[in-house]
Amino acid sequence: MNIEITDSTNLFKLSQYYANQYGIPELKKVINNNINILNKQNDLIAELTNFNFKTIWTTNFDSLVEKTLADKNILTNIISDEKNLPNTKCLNRINIYKLNGDINHLNEIVITQEDIGSYNKNHELFLTFLKKELVTNTFLFLGYSFKDNIILSCLSSIKQYLGEGATCHYTILKRESDDPEFQHFIYDIEKRYPIKILLVDTYDEIPEILNELKNKIQSKNIFFSGVFDSLPDDDEKFAKDICKKITYELFEREYKIFTGYGRTFGYYLSGNATQYLLTNNKEVERNLIIRPFQESMTSEEKTNYRKMLLSDCSVVIFMYGQKPDAKKNRTKYIVSDGMLEEFEIAKESGKYIIPVGSTGFVAKSIWNEVKSNLSKYAYLEKYIENLNSSDASLVVKTILQILNEISNHV
Repeated sequence: MNIEITDSTNLFKLSQYYANQYGIPELKKVINNNINILNKQNDLIAELTNFNFKTIWTTNFDSLVEKTLADKNILTNIISDEKNLPNTKCLNRINIYKLNGDINHLNEIVITQEDIGSYNKNHELFLTFLKKELVTNTFLFLGYSFKDNIILSCLSSIKQYLGEGATCHYTILKRESDDPEFQHFIYDIEKRYPIKILLVDTYDEIPEILNELKNKIQSKNIFFSGVFDSLPDDDEKFAKDICKKITYELFEREYKIFTGYGRTFGYYLSGNATQYLLTNNKEVERNLIIRPFQESMTSEEKTNYRKMLLSDCSVVIFMYGQKPDAKKNRTKYIVSDGMLEEFEIAKESGKYIIPVGSTGFVAKSIWNEVKSNLSKYAYLEKYIENLNSSDASLVVKTILQILNEISNHV
């Protein structure tokens, strides 16, 4: 088209010019040939998918987001038009809303200025759903220029009804200090819409900002590594007691619980957690994240899965670690090699480790190792003995004190 493309180029208009000259079919052929083959990694998208977002909205119609999540064994729902909206309630999946359509459905993508002009009429239900999300959730906009009117018209409509009570959203934009129009643009966005803008000098600053934000979020995410099949009556009573106390206390302090649902222990943990959340009218899927292992997983797949599980959390609590010995018809018990591997992963990835030695088995072995190397676990120096107590209330109180100290250092 002999048009120089810059950061300020309106790509919808550019596509419209191309369509005017060569036709819509030729435009979509070019888009398909150049974007539908895209298979590269994007560092920023990879960083964003570490946040454990339940919902992602994008104006891109490529498949980079879902491919990045698939590489991490995370399931997704793709909602690219109104017909997909009933699928948003599938559990253990991340909903990806694609405002401008999906590259795999070329006839429905939003690509030209004409498509943008008729968006309100053609996607009324989609926009209604977006408004609901903008009212009930906080959005972080990245890579979005606010040059089209889709988002801003939704925010304007919301502010018209809610006024100052509208949910505040955030965006990160590159500073253009020599451009007076940019200064007016920034002022206008913050003046008229519920959006706070963080300006950066270069886009290279964004990963560092996201990493700091991720650390803050993950400091409230607790992973429980634990498993047992059968315990003596007194020990089982202790297990039920400590699982109930720790889940209730963590949720009271707005922590989130992650678990791979280890045998029996996972039942006690998730059962008490679910009971608390339902009783207190809190969303189960948002506060209790359960990701069980599949029976058919290979050893390598399990290792990668464990790394993915722990990647969402800053703290790993180890409890129990007993499983039936398959070689002896499950009549005897051995230590859980999976928990031992999770301990090694936690050490390698710099997680805060809290072993409850009094629960025995792998947890006791980890407690012994940590106690022998306390200089590496300075945050446990004052508390290590309490973590070996048979008093469930004392153990839970100690864990909460440790978490409080950790949060003060994040």
